[in-house]
Parts: sequence; C-alpha cells; structure tokens
Amino acid sequence: MRKPLSVKQFNEYIKSNIKHDPIFQRVNLTGELCNIRANNYHLYFSLKEGTDIIDAVIYYYEDKEINFDFSPGKEVIIRGNLSFNNYSSRLIIIVNEIEDVGISKDFKEFLKMKEEFKAKGFFDLENKKPIPKFVKNIGLITSRDGAAIVDFLAMINSKANDIHIYLAPVKVQGNDAEDLVEMAIKRLDKLNLDVIVITRGGGSNEDLSSFNQRKIIEAVYDAKTPIISAIGHNIDTTLIDYTSDLSLQTPTEAGTYLISNYIDYEKYLKNKFYRAGLSIENKLNLKALDLKVLEAKLSSLSPVKIIESKIRDLSSLNYDLDRAMDTIISDSQNRLKSLYYKFTYLDNLLEMRKNQIEVIFDDKNIYSAHSLGKDDMIKLKFSDGSLYARIIDG
Repeated sequence: MRKPLSVKQFNEYIKSNIKHDPIFQRVNLTGELCNIRANNYHLYFSLKEGTDIIDAVIYYYEDKEINFDFSPGKEVIIRGNLSFNNYSSRLIIIVNEIEDVGISKDFKEFLKMKEEFKAKGFFDLENKKPIPKFVKNIGLITSRDGAAIVDFLAMINSKANDIHIYLAPVKVQGNDAEDLVEMAIKRLDKLNLDVIVITRGGGSNEDLSSFNQRKIIEAVYDAKTPIISAIGHNIDTTLIDYTSDLSLQTPTEAGTYLISNYIDYEKYLKNKFYRAGLSIENKLNLKALDLKVLEAKLSSLSPVKIIESKIRDLSSLNYDLDRAMDTIISDSQNRLKSLYYKFTYLDNLLEMRKNQIEVIFDDKNIYSAHSLGKDDMIKLKFSDGSLYARIIDG
C-alpha cells in the first residue's frame, strides 16, 4: 500500500509539476473579464467562459506600460505563467500581456436582456410594490447553511417583535440555482406574506450570476408579494436589484430595514407613555388644587368651624362688653366723684353762707328771734345780695 503524502508534500508536488510543464509556463487564454479589483499595486481579475472561471493577476500594474481599459464583460486574450498558491490551494495566472478582443458574447446577451426587461417596465419605479411598515410574515429565500441567514435573523431578533419567518432554503449559485430560486419565489408568493426577502452573502460577480437569470427576474416581477433583494455587498449589482421592489446591500441591512419601524414604534410608544404620564400627572396636580379649594370651602362651611367662629365672635364681644362696662363704671365713678366734690363744695359754701347771713332791724344786727315782733320790717343781707322781709308771726 502506497504511503500517504502530507498536505505540504502534495502541494509542493502540484507546484513543481506546474513549474516544469512548458504548457503551464506559456499560457495563452481568451475569456471574459470579471471580478476586477486593485490591491497593493497589483491588479486582480478573472476570466470566465460560461460557468467556468480562472483567476489572474498583473503584479505592479501601475509600473507597467499597459494602456488598457479593464471593464467587466470585455473579452480579452491574456498571456502569462500559471502559478499555484500553497496557502490557498488556488491556481492563478501571472499575466505578462493582455489584448482587447471586444465585448464578449455572454455580456452582449446580458446587456440585451437588461434592455429587454427595461423596455417592459421591469425596472420602473411606478411598478414597485410598497413594503409594509410593520411586517409580520416574511418569506426568506437563502442558503440554509450560509452566513446570510444568521446575519438576517440576528437583526430581526435584535428587538421585540411578532415577526414570523417562512424559510425557503435553496442553492444561491450554481447550475440549479435559477430553477430553485424561481420555484421558491412562486411558492412563497402563494402564502399571502407581507414581504419576501431574497438574500445571500457577498461574493464575486460570478457567484451572483444566478440573479441575472431570466426565470428569477420574471418571477420577481410577476410576484404579488413585495420583494426585497439583498444578495451582496455594495459593489454587487445584478438584474434582480433593478427588478425587486427594494434593493439593499446585505442581509444585515435587509434585517435592519424590516425591524427599523418596530424600533421606531417602540420609541414612539415610550414617548407616548411618557407624554401620557406627564398629562396624567398635570391633571392630578390640577385636581389636587381643586380638592384643596373645595377643602377650604368645606372647612369654611363646617358647623364646627362656624361654632368656633361664633365662639370667637362672642369672646370678642364679651371682651368688648367687659371693656365697655369697665369704661362706663370708671366714667360713672369719676362723675360721682366729681358730683361729690361739687356737692361738698356747695355744702361748704352753704355753710359758709349760712354763717354770713345778717338780719338787720332798725339798722341793728339781730341775733335772736325774740328781738323781733309782728309786722316788723327786717333786712336780710346775704353774701350775694340783700332782701327785705316782714315778720308775720312773732
């Protein structure tokens, strides 16, 4: 039994055979340009024929005198050497010369089909179906094992929602992809869903070539359900992007778009609850003020308050009466004292006047009643005047 080779030994064997085979060192190929990209002064591209493809590179492209317009769809002839990369286990042609042949037959067919669909209105904005703001049922067409389904579902599950996913797992590249994607679109379109998402991760233009196929484009256009395409990165543009009702770049972006209204609705509800809370709080504060006013009114009309007020009024009246009585009594006492002093004065005055009365008869002072007889005329002399009198009995 032959001893097995290690991976390193096997790769070195392939590399050695390629290096020493003259056919591989004088490669002369024709094909259609695709997957063109520049990186670190080197220009990488691929040649394709149908579904077959091979990678190529021009090292230090800017330092070489190559006056050539690298555009996808152009047919070219390249000359160079075949090389094998041990790390990636990939064959690549190191190009020394490149010659323009013209637009390839496949690219001409692609442009012709694109113009046909455009003329039929496949790309017209007025034919686009609106995407519902709050989707609940989503049809998802993608590979079961690809990264796209993980990225898409991660975004859908990033916020609380009631979204249901109807998965149609298919091959998204290769010979069977066109028929499988077409059948998945037609099957999901019968389920009365809110939207269908066709998605896959980014890849080369040729990995995405299935989405330029007629059956898929026509199925997307004929579908009654709105369709979102998200089949590659921002450098990828296919006919399905023009035909779908909404074209997004990646599965993550598609998930973000569909969940965004739920996120906005959550913020809207939070804001609504906050504003409602403020409104309720303001109304409660106003009612509290009304209650305080009513409480004050009830307090003022309370029998206890009335009685207390009357008691205070009576107390005040009693106090006023006491003060008035005290004033009256004091004034009366003062008047009595004044009268007393006046009467005392008059009494003393009378006494004095009594002592000052003179009785004169025949110009003589009379001091005894026996000194006078009947019909005697006498003179009474007081302190304030004089009177004459006749004795009628003596």
